[in-house]
Amino acid sequence: MNAVRVPWSDASFLAYFGGLTILVAVVALLSIESSEHASGAFVGLSAVIFAFVMLLALAARRGGRLVTAGLYGLTAVVSFVVLFGALLNWFGWLPHANGHLFQGFRFWLLVLEFSAVVAAAVALRAFHFPLLVFVVATTAWFFVTDLLSNGGDWTAILTILYGLVLLSVATRVDGRGSRIYGFWLHVVAGLTIGGGLLWFFHKSDFDWIVIAFVALAYIALGNRLVRSSWVVLAAWGLFQVTTHFAEKWAEVQFLAFFPLGLFFLPFFGLSTSDATKQHPWAAPLAYGVLGLVLIVIAQLLVRRRRDAIAAAQI
Repeated sequence: MNAVRVPWSDASFLAYFGGLTILVAVVALLSIESSEHASGAFVGLSAVIFAFVMLLALAARRGGRLVTAGLYGLTAVVSFVVLFGALLNWFGWLPHANGHLFQGFRFWLLVLEFSAVVAAAVALRAFHFPLLVFVVATTAWFFVTDLLSNGGDWTAILTILYGLVLLSVATRVDGRGSRIYGFWLHVVAGLTIGGGLLWFFHKSDFDWIVIAFVALAYIALGNRLVRSSWVVLAAWGLFQVTTHFAEKWAEVQFLAFFPLGLFFLPFFGLSTSDATKQHPWAAPLAYGVLGLVLIVIAQLLVRRRRDAIAAAQI
């Protein structure tokens, strides 16, 4: 499959922003309407939305607007999964969730999860849109993990194993010349391995030191594979390590900067505890040291890559 190449431009940014906005709007609409209609009526509404989005995707592909077609295809995958879930719920086959992601073997819920994997794979084959690789990999992780675990430590272990297997698949995909598809496989591999390790190592100082070494290993791996996604995740991991120790040393407050608390803007103010025992200067100092460390690592990587290129030209 020849992947759709998306060079960065103002047009591609607007297309992505618009397509993802449509995706969020459709998900929000379906979520609202699911609670306001009977099961049968919601099936009909879901079918109409899915058919409309699919028509948009097919029309865009026919007109040669491949990026737009892929973005519509992404929304179509979500719409189809919602439609299939609405059908299962209408028939009384879909079990009701109790707030836990992984709850053991529930046949029809597993069928629904597997349908998401298949729908994403079919859309990938139809539209050749690289972002759909991310959807295939993440839905496959969820299906496999839900099938084989009930949550807790075993789920984290399975997640790490899945990431390692996916890393092997990603390197093979890279070797076959499909680096555009391989990028998203590397992203999911890094997230699953790192997420599983964070489940086990996120409490004590020693745990965060372990995460720091894992982040350094991510940088080495990303440099070897020439995959920046591993380096980005490593930088985020080192930032989290620094945050842990900054909060411990200075008891600084952190102001949520992006939705869902995924990123944090440090606000170097004292907490309500006894300020005489705190060292507020330690927090900005820690982040300053982190910045210097990242710059030094970057320079080392650039120098090593430059030396490798020079050696190859001799």
